Amino acid sequence: MWLSLFVLSGALSVGAVVGGINPYDYIGNKAIAEVASEQEEPKPEVKVGKPHDIEQALPKNTASGNFRVFLGEAIKARNTGVTIDAEGNAIVPAGYVYSFHNTPNEASQGTNKINEILYIDKFNPASAPLTKYLRVQSVVDPTKVTVTAFLIKVKPEEGATLNDRVTGRPDQYKSADDKGNATFVLLEDKNQLYYGNSNTELYKVDGTVKTKLTDAEVDKFTTNKNQVIEAKIILDGETATRQFTLYVETLKVSGVNPVLESVETRRDKDNRYGNFNVKPTIPALLAAGENPDYYTITFHKTTADAIANKEALDITKPIEGAHGTDVTARISYKLAKSANPIVSTAQKVKFTIIDKPTIPALPNVSYCDSKIASYSLTIDGQTTVIADGRPIATEEEMTKPDFDPKGKYSIGYFNSEEDAIANTNKIVGVEITVNLDEARKIWTRLTSLEDNNFNTAFFYASLGYDNLKTVNVSNETFEYCQIENASGNSTINLRTYENAILGKSSFTNIPDTNPTKKIMAVYYKDEADALADKRMPDSLVTAYPIRMGQVKGPIYTRVVMTEGFKCMADNFSTFKVSLSTSVKVKFFPENNKPQLCMNTDTNEIVPVVLSVENEDVEGRAVKVSWFKREYDKDNKPYWNPVQNGDKLEYIVKTITEAGDYLALVDFKKEPYDGVESCGDRYEWTVKAPPKVVVEGADETGMINSMEVDEKGETMVRLGVLDGGTSTVTDGYEFAIDNSAFQPSSQFYNVPIGEHVAYARNIKTGCSASIKFSVFGYPKYFTPNGDGYNDTWNIPGLKGHNEARIYIYDKSGRLLKQLSPHTEGWDGTWNGKQMPSTDYWFTVEFVNDYKTPDERNGRKVSYKGHFSLKR
Repeated sequence: MWLSLFVLSGALSVGAVVGGINPYDYIGNKAIAEVASEQEEPKPEVKVGKPHDIEQALPKNTASGNFRVFLGEAIKARNTGVTIDAEGNAIVPAGYVYSFHNTPNEASQGTNKINEILYIDKFNPASAPLTKYLRVQSVVDPTKVTVTAFLIKVKPEEGATLNDRVTGRPDQYKSADDKGNATFVLLEDKNQLYYGNSNTELYKVDGTVKTKLTDAEVDKFTTNKNQVIEAKIILDGETATRQFTLYVETLKVSGVNPVLESVETRRDKDNRYGNFNVKPTIPALLAAGENPDYYTITFHKTTADAIANKEALDITKPIEGAHGTDVTARISYKLAKSANPIVSTAQKVKFTIIDKPTIPALPNVSYCDSKIASYSLTIDGQTTVIADGRPIATEEEMTKPDFDPKGKYSIGYFNSEEDAIANTNKIVGVEITVNLDEARKIWTRLTSLEDNNFNTAFFYASLGYDNLKTVNVSNETFEYCQIENASGNSTINLRTYENAILGKSSFTNIPDTNPTKKIMAVYYKDEADALADKRMPDSLVTAYPIRMGQVKGPIYTRVVMTEGFKCMADNFSTFKVSLSTSVKVKFFPENNKPQLCMNTDTNEIVPVVLSVENEDVEGRAVKVSWFKREYDKDNKPYWNPVQNGDKLEYIVKTITEAGDYLALVDFKKEPYDGVESCGDRYEWTVKAPPKVVVEGADETGMINSMEVDEKGETMVRLGVLDGGTSTVTDGYEFAIDNSAFQPSSQFYNVPIGEHVAYARNIKTGCSASIKFSVFGYPKYFTPNGDGYNDTWNIPGLKGHNEARIYIYDKSGRLLKQLSPHTEGWDGTWNGKQMPSTDYWFTVEFVNDYKTPDERNGRKVSYKGHFSLKR
């Protein structure tokens, strides 16, 4: 029977023991500890019994050689039904599962399980006995595995009966449906009792009554209980029977929805919260007598999560829950054998927060005297407020053996909330010493001694100043500006100008008016409220109503010390407030770092256009003033006007020079008399056009690289100076000569000669280009006969048969003319070794690009110098 609600009291109330410690001293912890101790008592070691050997006779008069054995008879003896071994140990103890295997290694690892009906084709009786292995494993501790061998023997033909030849049938398992029924198909059990012989009949066995099954029942047998079936065959005057059981698997749950109780640990505007120890509720979720170790039970925040088996909660520690909420239990049976075991998600654990004892609002204990450094305040008066008429027990009373806690309470004082919750480090005595300008937060704990439920609260003990002053701001009208809405109604925050009232100076050389930083202003609607210290609520102070264009006041204000102090200035002051409108505009581009572009065809700057769009709700005209940041002779920045006026065209500014620009926007005419409107401003940093950088190129744009191979090709890497001093590649794509743009800045197999590199900003399309050339030659050579660098040549020109190289000394004398295909210059002139020094060369060749290019066939000349070292 399902119960709608089940309250677990005492032992299942959260205050439950966590690691043996109850941080909330909640009632029932002792009972839990005792239960836990009992559950943790060592249990006797389970001994797994040795399986039975199986003796099976071969089928009679068969030429196929087939041999079938029911391995389940190793667990339950064929003739006796015994499931224990000779020593009385269960072969498969309660809480264990089993499987059959061909080898001990497979059995140890639980791999390659074999069917309970062993089929052997063309069996050779001479191979008997066969050895098989039974693996038995605990579902509670999967590391507990026992592997035992058993034998399959062939019963001698002499004296063998039909009963010795038939094959037993395994039990079947099906999960019950919603109505508690399960349906089984028994045709195979009928046909395979004796090697496909059709003379088999099936009976359902109820005690001593056996009822033959019809063909329809063999095809589809439905039952709501565990049913014993007997298979019977009569052949050649002999009769043989085997029994097996149809098991209807159900989940044995209680249907109970346990309720956990907790003291309140925190609260917010929506609910109260506590910590709940869910784990002890597990036994209550199951039917009486069920072993929780045989079940897999997890808890989930929602039923959907439980059904999907996801986001399981960690129940090794208390779970925080809100009052009136619950978690869903997902329950499955570890010993289930059906193909689709039942999973229950119908039960929940419900959370209830026990009401805390109420503590009335506590007044602060405060004293104001600027002339003393410290003061001792008594707090015993708070006890009467906290008790609120409830009986308070003393420490002495609570220690008496006959003390009755019913209806009684205790009160303690602490220096921190943590101590108050843990009920440790109580303040001894009734006096609190505080220093000048100090407000100590004192925590109190009110505990119901009947159930240990408690509540905490705090008050301040403080010593403040009695010489505070409110600055006279009676001649001030504090100005506010906002963007106007259609209604004209608005609110302002009166604290915006509070420093002026407090006398807080923004200059280090000017002291504050008041002796402490722990001050604030309070506000009053009128003088009567100021005299009575009837303060505006903070919700009104921070959202004070006012109409656009209105001057409002007087508003009264006074300086007081902050929370925890009762000290305040003797005087108060008044002030007025005004509200005017601000311009509402949009600045373009919204990107405050636009970039100039260069037209690569005309080499002209493509300007950046800065503009302002007026969005005033009343359509009132605005004017814009433009400035550019300049620097004086001392390199100090200032804003230099570049265009001013109030004409419509001045809301747009065309920029052709990089730099920092500023737009100031104001109304052409003040919208409201008597109050000054507010403008707006925006700054842009206009970046210079991007500049392509060819890595490794000198000031002439030439890459002199010894990585130029014999084909006259090398790798070229590009970058971009994008308004900074370091090159970048992100956000750009690159090309060389007539090649397509690519995201990589590296180009391979670039031939010697003149080239053009391009970079293009992917977002803006802004592009730049630069000319460069590729040429590589050795910087020196060492003609000393060691076989290394003995001659000087330019290997990168070997692809240019027309190339000629001319070598000169420093006086301009021609020493050698050579082709790139020769071994090169050996450092001699007319057979004479030339000295170690620098030499000059000129090389001439014809451009030969891989792609169509107008520069193909153009004669190119390079000059350079190198060193001869001996």
